[in-house]
Order: sequence, then C-alpha cells, then structure tokens
Amino acid sequence: MKRKEKHDLWKKRMEAYEASGETIQEWVSKHDDITEYQFHYWRKKIKAEINSGPNNEVNHTWTSFDVPTFTTTSIEVRLDDLSVYIPENVSEEHLSRVLRVLRNG
Repeated sequence: MKRKEKHDLWKKRMEAYEASGETIQEWVSKHDDITEYQFHYWRKKIKAEINSGPNNEVNHTWTSFDVPTFTTTSIEVRLDDLSVYIPENVSEEHLSRVLRVLRNG
C-alpha cells in the first residue's frame, strides 16, 4: 500500500472511530488488523497534520503572573530517606507541626 493510500485509510478509520462513540479499546477490539499502538500513532500523526495545516492560524495570547520569590537560605531535615527543606522565614508554630507529623507518621 502506498503512503498516500495508507494515510487516507487511517484518516477514514479515525473518522469512523469518532463517529462510533466507543472508547479506543472498544473500537480497536472490533478490528483484528489494528492494534492500539497503531491507533495512537496514527491518531497523533493525523491530529498534528490538522493542527499544522495551511488554513489553521494559531492565535497566541500572552498572560502575566507573579512569580513568588524564594529564599536561598533553608534548613534541611532528613528522616530516613525523606528530606524536608524548610525556608528561613517559617514560623516556629508551623515547623513544630511539621516535626510532630514526621515523628508520629
């Protein structure tokens, strides 16, 4: 089968799947010559082609957000294979609760 024929076949298969309302597993199980691996490969390939087509304009929107600043000074508490990094400005009350949980956990 030529590349174009194979592509067209899989495009029709994807359309049939979409129209079926079935899950991927259900749809593939009814087609002995199709594996889930093939299905996912071709579905990704066809979607990528659709999304990068010449008539598909991408509209980028920028947004802004505040990024919290982190202190570089911290305390590291190790308990067996667990490490907890505690920032310098943590309250004693909060630190006490964390340590209590670690001891009782």
